[in-house]
Amino acid sequence: MTDSIDNKLTITPLADSLGALIEGVNLAELNNTIFDQLYLAFLRYKVIFFRDQKLSPEAHLALGKRFGELEPAHPFFPHLAEFDQVVIIETSRGNPPGESFWHTDMTWQKIPPKCSILHAQHVPPKGGDTIWCNMAAVFASLAKEDQTTLRSMQAIHGLHAFAGSRYDDIDEAGNSRVAQKSQAYPPIIRPIVTRHPETNEEVLFINEQFTRSIAGLSDAQSQALLERLFVIARQPEFHVRFQWQADSVAIWDNRVTQHFAVTDYDDQPRKLHRVTVQGDYE
Repeated sequence: MTDSIDNKLTITPLADSLGALIEGVNLAELNNTIFDQLYLAFLRYKVIFFRDQKLSPEAHLALGKRFGELEPAHPFFPHLAEFDQVVIIETSRGNPPGESFWHTDMTWQKIPPKCSILHAQHVPPKGGDTIWCNMAAVFASLAKEDQTTLRSMQAIHGLHAFAGSRYDDIDEAGNSRVAQKSQAYPPIIRPIVTRHPETNEEVLFINEQFTRSIAGLSDAQSQALLERLFVIARQPEFHVRFQWQADSVAIWDNRVTQHFAVTDYDDQPRKLHRVTVQGDYE
């Protein structure tokens, strides 16, 4: 079903659990009324998509600021030289993507981001989709006794996943740049179940890339429980899959989703810009 949220604006849900395509809007020229409608759609659908959006870095940053204060430059990812808050996610000939993991952005920092805005510069003719997962729906699907147990538990999140990745460098002494910078970001302990500050939904706030373990459990118990939960989150009924085109935009709520980059395009050129908005709760 397609809903009209303005005379020219339409919203088309793309999956049962989350995700919608919004048409009839220019993200570089938003008035307050249209932005308010988009924001309601962002909360409802958790990730919203747009096609054919010409966003300069300045317009991209301005759009991000409509959602809140922006994150500073990422400690590891490359960025535009003149705009360090615009991250570059790029694949080029001889530089294929690294291994991909389901993740929620930057849960290794004290306050994870609120949302991110990803703008495709150029993409391969096929492949390179991104999949998002609704972690509120995952939690709601669990048995009541599991929900009760998880509400009292905490998980440890850390930066370990970047060590040895394409974003790491080893100096002449054999030291990892990621390991050195990670000292500024010690492991964070946070509840496994959080409550979304705007929708009031309960969220299973763990992710495969940055959630290291569950506090108070042995390594074997921790990994077994995490894997059981991750298996549920990998089920397609909780997902929406988006096929990128040049000038496509995705805006997702980092407080309630995980996402996964499908790396099925080898080293075909692919470039996207990302702006990330600071979080509003721990």
